[in-house]
Amino acid sequence: MRPNIATQPRAKRSPLLRGACEKSALAVISAMHGATPGKTSSEEMTDLVDLLTGVIEQTTELLLAGKHVRVIEDDDAMTTQEAADLLNVSRPYLVKLLEMGQIPQLPKVGRHRRVTRTAVLKYKRTRDAQRESALKELAALSQSHQLGY
Repeated sequence: MRPNIATQPRAKRSPLLRGACEKSALAVISAMHGATPGKTSSEEMTDLVDLLTGVIEQTTELLLAGKHVRVIEDDDAMTTQEAADLLNVSRPYLVKLLEMGQIPQLPKVGRHRRVTRTAVLKYKRTRDAQRESALKELAALSQSHQLGY
């Protein structure tokens, strides 16, 4: 698995792209804070520019490889149906996962359950890692018993 580009050291990044990201970040911060960008510390600014540069580099790499890229906010509240669709499971099964505490849920909106996209994606990564581990273990067992798979 390759490292996340957004977390690569600054030294490996393009200085021209970093400069452009810094200008963009300053413009956005100025617009948000009404021409008083001093509300953001230099450390926060550096972190923002690093993240922005990494995201642009990673997005570019994926697009050049012919991949599709989607930008979503991780902490979006999702309905149980949206979460079930993301996990490719039924809504009743997702509700069972919520009731068992496998995925934390937000306070209900009326009678409706909500979950964060971050929690669903974390569960998905954990589930996928467990599946991959089990498959590797099965493959190793079949090799050790010379089953020919």
